[in-house]
Amino acid sequence: MELAGAGFDAYRPAVVSCIGVSMYLSRAANEEILRQAASLAPGSVLVLMFLPPLDQVEPADRAARRASERGARASGTPFVSFFSAPELVVLAREAGFAEARHVRAATLNERYFAGRPDGLRVTSGAELLVATCGPQS
Repeated sequence: MELAGAGFDAYRPAVVSCIGVSMYLSRAANEEILRQAASLAPGSVLVLMFLPPLDQVEPADRAARRASERGARASGTPFVSFFSAPELVVLAREAGFAEARHVRAATLNERYFAGRPDGLRVTSGAELLVATCGPQS
């Protein structure tokens, strides 16, 4: 309702960014986000950052992941949801997305962070789901 009042046109493709959100929400809340985003106009895209279970994080990145979990918990906002990439792709497709794919942190590093003199990179503890709405049936 508020989006429409601000000029959002539900009949035109949109980009929905859920970066840094999914880990703080319950599984049910994440599934609801997927369902709502999948109902947007054809051509709409959802980009959702998710955290895989710790055993799926590269060993070199696990200490940083544990530290971020401790920090989140200490601030009163613990991480509560973790998804494997295949699991989240299935959930997105079940929610109604025409296409859903996992974009690995390594791919992001190759594409956007290669050769940085400061060493900045995305850790394997933060992965992306990119899902696209198709024609409404």
